[in-house]
Amino acid sequence: MQLSDPSTGWQWPWRRLLARDVRQRLLMELPLRLLRQPDSEAPLLELLTALECQLPAERAWLLLSRGEPGAYRQLGMPGECPDTPECPRRGGPERLPAAGCLMNCASCLAAGRKRLICGVSGGNGEPGALLLDFHRPPRATQRDTVREVGRVLGETFMALAESRQQQRRDLAAERGMLSRELHDTVAQQLGYLQIRACRLQRVLDDPAQSGEAAAMLDDLRATLQLLHRQVRELIATARLTMDGRSLRQALEASVEEFARRSGCVFELDNRLSDGGLDPEAELQILQVVREALANAVRHSQARQVRVLLHEPEGEGVEVLVEDDGVGLPAQLPEDSHYGLRIMRERAATIGARLEIGAAVPQGTRIRLQWRGA
Repeated sequence: MQLSDPSTGWQWPWRRLLARDVRQRLLMELPLRLLRQPDSEAPLLELLTALECQLPAERAWLLLSRGEPGAYRQLGMPGECPDTPECPRRGGPERLPAAGCLMNCASCLAAGRKRLICGVSGGNGEPGALLLDFHRPPRATQRDTVREVGRVLGETFMALAESRQQQRRDLAAERGMLSRELHDTVAQQLGYLQIRACRLQRVLDDPAQSGEAAAMLDDLRATLQLLHRQVRELIATARLTMDGRSLRQALEASVEEFARRSGCVFELDNRLSDGGLDPEAELQILQVVREALANAVRHSQARQVRVLLHEPEGEGVEVLVEDDGVGLPAQLPEDSHYGLRIMRERAATIGARLEIGAAVPQGTRIRLQWRGA
């Protein structure tokens, strides 16, 4: 039984409703699918196929900018086009309609093709187009559908471009932070090892200083162990993501990790409700807590470390990390240990306030306050 007549555009009503439902679902899913599959054309090709079935159209395809003026890539099976500069597809971007606007190609009409062109805004600001060939001149409802799809496509491409730009900014910030950490730890320790190795060579050449050589070897061995641990922690920080976990799960895993690596007793008291923070705040809070735990394990000689996350009334989110170690100097210099500086930078990234001071009766207390956007 024939379900539709391509020459007239007629379809059974249930067929039209089914096609419309498919199109609406694909439009709603399109932004998320493109964000998850930024290099895949499959979501767009599925949408073009759904348009061909719903409208119905002989074919549908996209012209998208390659990032260079006048350079386009095609998605879908394009129809034949007159080899004339007046044709929008053959001509430059100035011949394409503005975003959300419709036009017909005069050259295509003269050749007997019913082609509708909808301007689509690309994420980089370059114009693009959604093109459809019909068996008959498109009706008003078909034109409205094409205009709606073009609008959604433009908004989706803009969101995708903004997401990519944010990812590049985040990556550059993380690389800069990692570079500073490498400079403040690994580079300095390697410089110290180089100086000590040169000194050790002179000591070994002097039999009268053989006793000092053993002490220097012990110092070199201890420094190498410290450097190895710092490199492992930097690698762990560089790889750190939420990885699909909730903040609660990531904090529990971090506390378990540091407990295995040290003789400290850790207490985690997380009173935050799940899903109450935005993803960026969750990640930065997690990294601040991890850096505080690393400092407690490395420097404080602590036996107990307490981590508290709660929501004091009217004060947003508060994070406390306290240990019973030796504490910090009474006057903390501006160029203090890199870990403290990194925590301040992470807190500033989300607009949080960070306080570093003494715990009662002894030890170190780190307090982060975040009030949200």
